[in-house]
Amino acid sequence: MQLLRTRGFSLIELLIALAIIGILAAICYPSYQHYVLRSYRSDAITQLLQLANAQEQYLADYGSYSNDLIILGLNTQGGSSRYQFNVTIDNTEPLYEISAEAIGAQRADSSCLLFTLNQAGQRNVNNLSSLPCWE
Repeated sequence: MQLLRTRGFSLIELLIALAIIGILAAICYPSYQHYVLRSYRSDAITQLLQLANAQEQYLADYGSYSNDLIILGLNTQGGSSRYQFNVTIDNTEPLYEISAEAIGAQRADSSCLLFTLNQAGQRNVNNLSSLPCWE
């Protein structure tokens, strides 16, 4: 007499496979979240550098800096849902400082909440501890 073997997985095998998948997900998800925060940080830095270039072009064209982000080329929605961009100018001397402050979900990137760039190309002049964030 032959025993009939059924094909398929037992409940124990399925539970072990789900446990392994759960452990892998618990390990990989935080790394993925950190990567996403770093990619948005990179986008903010790129936008700051583009705004600085636009400021210099505006200075060459009009003889002063602008505090209007739209004129400088930032889109009408503020540039990002993760960073708030601001420009501070002093036209008595040709000075400006562009800042990008983390908002919303980007605030989880706690060591890199604020980026600033001035007319001399100096980065984070008032917050030197966050200079590694520019890399």
